[in-house]
Amino acid sequence: MTQTKNFDASDLAVFTDDASQAPIQAAQFLKSLAHRDRLKLLCCLVENEVSVSELEEKVGISQSAVSQHLLKLKTEGVLTSRREGRQIFYSIADPLVLEIVSLLYDRFCAPEAG
Repeated sequence: MTQTKNFDASDLAVFTDDASQAPIQAAQFLKSLAHRDRLKLLCCLVENEVSVSELEEKVGISQSAVSQHLLKLKTEGVLTSRREGRQIFYSIADPLVLEIVSLLYDRFCAPEAG
């Protein structure tokens, strides 16, 4: 895990400037992750790639819901996929997402969390 970055006034000025797209992009990025089922899917993908059928089983939601969430995350560049015969395997493409999901796991899911 990386350490928290210390921001200086110029960093914050860029983020808070009315013309800056940074807050819009950050909000859209967080919005794509901020869904219970998408977080469950991402947790399943932290260590390795997983097939759609395995994700369905692990997360416990319908195939169509799994597919919709995976499509959204793939469209936004969070996930990547590969096909092997009739199966599609997904993995996390964005290292930042991997780091964020790991942080969330440490905070909310690890045995000592709570």
